[in-house]
Amino acid sequence: MTEAMAGPIDFAAIDRPVQHVPDFEAAAPAAPPAPAAPIEPIGPVALVELLDRDGQVRQAITVAAWPLRIGRALDNHIVLSDPHVAATHLSVERGEHALEFAVGAAHNGVQVGSKRLRPGDATMLPVGPDPFELAIGRTRLRLRLPDQPLAAELALASAAPLLHRLRPIVIAALVLVLALVFNTYLDTDPEGLGRAVGSMLLAAIVGAAIWCSAWALLSKTFTRQAHFGWHLRVFLFASIALLAVGALPALLAFSLSWSWLSDFAFVGMYIVGAAALYFHLLAVEPAKHRLLRWVAATGAVVGIGLTLWFNQQRSDQLGDELYMNHLFPPMLRLARPVPADRFVDGLTSLKATLDKKAKDTSGADEGAGRGDDE
Repeated sequence: MTEAMAGPIDFAAIDRPVQHVPDFEAAAPAAPPAPAAPIEPIGPVALVELLDRDGQVRQAITVAAWPLRIGRALDNHIVLSDPHVAATHLSVERGEHALEFAVGAAHNGVQVGSKRLRPGDATMLPVGPDPFELAIGRTRLRLRLPDQPLAAELALASAAPLLHRLRPIVIAALVLVLALVFNTYLDTDPEGLGRAVGSMLLAAIVGAAIWCSAWALLSKTFTRQAHFGWHLRVFLFASIALLAVGALPALLAFSLSWSWLSDFAFVGMYIVGAAALYFHLLAVEPAKHRLLRWVAATGAVVGIGLTLWFNQQRSDQLGDELYMNHLFPPMLRLARPVPADRFVDGLTSLKATLDKKAKDTSGADEGAGRGDDE
């Protein structure tokens, strides 16, 4: 050996069996796992947006925890400087699938969407895809939750190419001009056609400019934006619709022999006018869709009702026309011709009415003649 041994070797120990020490730690039962810590929500639990009269967000306030208290007192999470709001006006608590709205000692109550809550009321409202709209005093709030989907991003009008923005206006203007020129051609003698077309175009341009400028000024006053392009599109499309509503009922009445279509063509005109009024007002009050729909519908109903009443007073009938006076090319006639005998027999029911009218007219003429002789 090259190195000295440190000590003598015990060869007897090599033949002894190896004694294993019991592993007490492995034999002990495993400890139960510790309960998982609750997952804390990431970020705010809600967002409250303060809205102006146009529905635009003036201020956004994050809600860190529930319950949420709203009022004028400084110990609320959201403090409103509104004299129509109580010290502690509203408390909102989050449930599993709903929110609990509890009104405090507030004289004015709270409007949550379409539901009115009186002082001391508490109600559970389910969480849906839309945010909660709140009206507290004269303040409008919108409560958004993290699990509610966001509306799609709106494209900026200025980001779109100029040609794409002007294309619908140019197409609608061309269609309207062609329709007006065609109507002028039908109603004017060939000798004065050029002068009539020029006068018509000048009147149409001036009228459109005045109409759209007035609405743009109104929009600028209330929303700080003119929206002239919006009002011009509404004017153009409404004018085309009015021309169509004025022409199609007469054509269908002639083709199908349905005289009532031309008698009540004014109903369609009132409907188109009400729709145009709604879209014009939408640029003035963009946050009041439901109110504007009611205003437009009420205007149409009142206009139709007054027209029916005036027709009844004037001609003892609800329709606008005493007879169908629209003539179109015979090729457009789809109704079968009525035999002459059948047509004459159908006039028999009018004999009594015509005789009565004739007597009344003759009596009026005799009275007028006697007055002249005297």
